Amino acid sequence: MSLDETIAAVDGLGRELNAVTSVMADRARNLGRKSAERVASGEPARALEGVPFAIKDVIDVAGFPTTMGSNVSTGPDPSTTAPVVTLLEKAGALPVAKTNCQEFSYGILGDESAFGRVVNPLDPALCTGGSSSGSAALVAAGVVPLALGTDTAGSVRVPAACQGIIGFKPTFGTVSPDGVFPLSPSFDTVGLFARDIGLLTSAFEVIAGFGEGDSRADDSGSDVSGADTVPAVDLSLLNAAEASADTAHRWVEAHLGNVRTTSSRSEELGEIIKRLFGIYDIVRRFEATVLHQRFAEEQGELYQPGVWAKIMAGQTITEVEYREQVGALEELRASALGIFDEVDFIVTPAIEGDVLRWDQVGPESSSPFIRYAMPFNVLGWPAVTVPIGAVAEVVLGDDADGAGLVKPESVQIVGRPHDDRRLLDFVAGRLGS
Repeated sequence: MSLDETIAAVDGLGRELNAVTSVMADRARNLGRKSAERVASGEPARALEGVPFAIKDVIDVAGFPTTMGSNVSTGPDPSTTAPVVTLLEKAGALPVAKTNCQEFSYGILGDESAFGRVVNPLDPALCTGGSSSGSAALVAAGVVPLALGTDTAGSVRVPAACQGIIGFKPTFGTVSPDGVFPLSPSFDTVGLFARDIGLLTSAFEVIAGFGEGDSRADDSGSDVSGADTVPAVDLSLLNAAEASADTAHRWVEAHLGNVRTTSSRSEELGEIIKRLFGIYDIVRRFEATVLHQRFAEEQGELYQPGVWAKIMAGQTITEVEYREQVGALEELRASALGIFDEVDFIVTPAIEGDVLRWDQVGPESSSPFIRYAMPFNVLGWPAVTVPIGAVAEVVLGDDADGAGLVKPESVQIVGRPHDDRRLLDFVAGRLGS
């Protein structure tokens, strides 16, 4: 699609999906003209020359409101742009939209935004996942090839899994969080959506600040697809999953035939995950409540009910309890690295069970969505969810009769911290095999 066609799709299908909060046509066209002038003058193409992208509406872009999916006022519109957006623009990418999201990123289902729910382009009856639901929807619908989201407990990887695309959470701290409204700074990570792993990899290298030839872009020191190394992949969490993970098991058999699989770290992984749930609960609730204290007293009635309840729940946590858990988090992140003494990657289900329909969502629905995603926010390890089953075409409007729609299925692949590029290369090899 041309840039004008993309902008028309953002303002058309993007609005129909309720995925768009701002259309950034003028900014995109101005940058697009500069991009065309570079190409016409014979300058070398930049990494993302002319690639349209969307931005979750918790990330600042100068001159546009950052709504957070909320009626709560957080201050004047930003006068500066988040570094993660600036880096993409400098690499030639063209920002076309800001996207609807779960209010203040606080929720994994995508069920509460002041603008209403985003529509899942695969099937409007299916849950989108959250919190970066709008960014996922624009990529899943083919409106844009690339989008930014944020991930605190799976908020990129889960909507990617629910909408049949690739979602990537880099190693904690690799991408600058400046200009991004936080939920829980101990876990928040800017992430990416795409349908093409090569494009996603290029975008990651840009937002992580890896210049050409920068050794940080591949910390592994080895080629995971080469003959010299046979990667070891742990399947402990996948093997422990219920029968609903059958498709994932078949995908492993078909795509991991040339790697060494193991479940030898099952007990160790289980113990790590058991410990981190309590750490996450205390740290996340305390940090979110502290962040919202400045708005809560005067604007409490403007929050979405479920989000407000979560914010209030953090008031019972003392700073002493919080500091104890922050210490436990640091210790766990250090000790858990021993997993990678014998393992290169970990494969898990993306979510527990099937993607839910909206009419199936209830008070207990969040836990299955974060069961496999959240642990790797706590540990800070890079993780990708990739679609493995058939994905339907977008069916909306008068033709949305439900005929032929299929539920998306995905797996999650986790890598060693700071070996993000090696993880993405491994995923690319599996998707191509």
